[in-house]
Amino acid sequence: MSDYNDDEIQKDGEKLAPPPGSDYEVAFTYHSETQLERSYDKAHHWVISGVRPNQIFLDDRSMGVINFRKEMKDPLLIQAGVERLIDFRCSLTLSDTDVDAVFSSVSYYEPGCEPTYINAYDPELSSIKEVLNMVSNNLFAYLQKPLVQAD
Repeated sequence: MSDYNDDEIQKDGEKLAPPPGSDYEVAFTYHSETQLERSYDKAHHWVISGVRPNQIFLDDRSMGVINFRKEMKDPLLIQAGVERLIDFRCSLTLSDTDVDAVFSSVSYYEPGCEPTYINAYDPELSSIKEVLNMVSNNLFAYLQKPLVQAD
């Protein structure tokens, strides 16, 4: 178990997220429809090796929670030659057979510009929602893969 809960301290150059429950906050929740084996171990591996988060706030096996922040290029716009970054916080709640992914403090911006926090009226809402859905589907697909058995 490791706890990196220093998210109350703003670091130089770090974007300040909107307060939870504010008008800017839109939480996106995705739930795996299928049962998943050993979800915590596999999800932890996916976060560390696949996502490579910018910051881990909470990584607690006993609670079955992994909470992290990720800043990534928008995969939907890369092919169009547009560089837009998406910054989000994700909280994974895991059990032996169940996974929920909640994305919050979601913002988007072009390099060198101020972030725009997503809200229910933002014209980019559906595009951002599609990206977050891709992230959660990637997790759920990874968790559905069978474990490799050592012979």
